[in-house]
Amino acid sequence: MDLNRIDVEYNKIKNLRQYKNFSEEDKRRIAYTRATEYQVDIDSLFVSAVDKTSAKVLVRKYLDDYTPETVSDINTLRSILFLEILNDRLQDELNSAKEDKQDMNLKTVETIHKNLNQILVLKNSLGLTKEKKSGNAKSLEQKLKLMRKQFKVWMENNQASREAVCPYCAQQFLLRIRMEHWEEQKHPFFKDRILYNKPLIDLYLQKIITKEQLAEILECAPDYIDWVLEKVHRNQSA
Repeated sequence: MDLNRIDVEYNKIKNLRQYKNFSEEDKRRIAYTRATEYQVDIDSLFVSAVDKTSAKVLVRKYLDDYTPETVSDINTLRSILFLEILNDRLQDELNSAKEDKQDMNLKTVETIHKNLNQILVLKNSLGLTKEKKSGNAKSLEQKLKLMRKQFKVWMENNQASREAVCPYCAQQFLLRIRMEHWEEQKHPFFKDRILYNKPLIDLYLQKIITKEQLAEILECAPDYIDWVLEKVHRNQSA
């Protein structure tokens, strides 16, 4: 798993209005799912928009109770998704032939069986076919195991610092780790609760970096830079 990508996705969603009432755990889970979807790269697997949508629904279902841990896991998951969508196409082909009263294509039936067998093999390799303790419901043990894996991934990517919000002034700040304890530090990329960095904005205004480069550094949309210039930077420079 690309740990940096998890942070990228988290930074994209953490201040969005639709996630305002989400817990930190829920935001991290969403970021993890988005990062995994990014690595699976569904757009490169399929051409059809319908297939892409179906694949995205499938991958989210898998990620409800499965956590890829290696690049090999991601590639295997890609193969499963491709075969699952291919299987749907083949079944649609058989159903259409039946409606048109055509003879059943035995070669297609054989392909479906081989395809299903291969899906089963790949799922077994990822541990996706283990019986669950209560029918299709996730067991408490499985949930705890998944949470531990997700927390381990997050911890590996956040060893050096933590973000926090001051309970008194509501401003964000960083906690940077030292050998024996945490050290508080003013957050370099926030002004109050707004994503902002004056030296970077100055570099943009001096035409040392472009708006697109600045947006990439701050992980925001280029239009956001215009808003910050008008609403925040002007007041800081006054």
